[in-house]
Amino acid sequence: MKYQLLMLLSVFFSTLVNANVKWQFDSQGLISAKPLVHQEHIYLMSGKSLKVLNQKGQLTWQYALKSHTFSEVAIENNHIYLLADNGLHAINKQGELLWFFETQDRNRMLNGETWGWGKKEVKDIWAWYRSSPIIVGDKVIFGNANGTFAIDKQTGQKIWHVDTGVTHTKPAFENNVVVVGSWNNNLYALDINTGEIKWQFEARVPNKLWEGWNGFNLDPLIFEGSVYVGSRGAYFYALDLQNGSEKWSSKFSNTWIGSAAVEHQGKIYFGTSDGFSLIGVDAKKGAQTLLYINDFYNFAQPQASDNTIYFGSVSGQIFAVNTHTMQGEKIFSTPESIINYADLVNEEGGLKSKFSLGDNYSYETSAKDVQRMLNKLNSILSITLHKNTLYITTAKGTLYALAI
Repeated sequence: MKYQLLMLLSVFFSTLVNANVKWQFDSQGLISAKPLVHQEHIYLMSGKSLKVLNQKGQLTWQYALKSHTFSEVAIENNHIYLLADNGLHAINKQGELLWFFETQDRNRMLNGETWGWGKKEVKDIWAWYRSSPIIVGDKVIFGNANGTFAIDKQTGQKIWHVDTGVTHTKPAFENNVVVVGSWNNNLYALDINTGEIKWQFEARVPNKLWEGWNGFNLDPLIFEGSVYVGSRGAYFYALDLQNGSEKWSSKFSNTWIGSAAVEHQGKIYFGTSDGFSLIGVDAKKGAQTLLYINDFYNFAQPQASDNTIYFGSVSGQIFAVNTHTMQGEKIFSTPESIINYADLVNEEGGLKSKFSLGDNYSYETSAKDVQRMLNKLNSILSITLHKNTLYITTAKGTLYALAI
């Protein structure tokens, strides 16, 4: 209790530092994918297109995908691989299509009854991330609503496909093993050459009666022979890469693990949702090394530099936390967050509901509250750190470049 009080006081007395906004680029629609910085250009997937910007934030060229995209770009040599809801596109750096592998993705669907929304199937209003492609040898690996695919990177022909359920996580790869997480609450380890399932691990859940606890929706991280990943079921796991055995796990009560994890100096860092916090743990033993509390949901993967962890909140705020002192500062807020923060965020943390209160609680009113949150706060959904610049994407389609 004393430890948590000290952390709360550190937040209260920290000085607001305004990061230098170098430039901003306004796109259309929610951007949940991390931008990629490659050879002095920024590759941004937004709406139904790839947008390529120069270092001043100016659009240099774009490629139309003809379908929504929520994925990161993968680049190797002169080939660019883009995943959209209509399939995988391979183009060159002149924006010319090389090949296209068609496979339809879709939203994660929920049984509305377990949420109190009636007997109907509805879209998960909190699931705005998708899988992204990775390049491994002669293959491009990705997941979607149909499972996990390996595609020949030169020809676009399917090498293998495995039914891993609705798979919206970016694959991780090491030592001939591909690891993906599924909305069916299982983590899969696949042989890179054949797609054979080497092992699968089912996440624990606090309560089997609520479907909201189910799902590996966060990108797995592989570090020194272990797989690190959290689930919606309140647990964060360290598993053996070769056999899937559990090395350690930590439970965080009444919260989803909100963000994918990042490794830095032998520590693993990740955000929590209703836990309103950035967590640091020792990679080998799982002992907690850092706790920094803010007051909202943290879904963007943290970024690390020297002794600082940067993490973004759905509240539209960026924080910088010192890993040695565990003290932090709010270094940036979206203009929308500055204006609307008090109206949308409870004093004790979390979202102030407007439409779904009391007898008005329904899927439709809950969706309105989430959309209001995303728009009114211009929620921060991803962060990329590159050469002392944070590239931040938001729910309203803004890309900020912040000097740190």
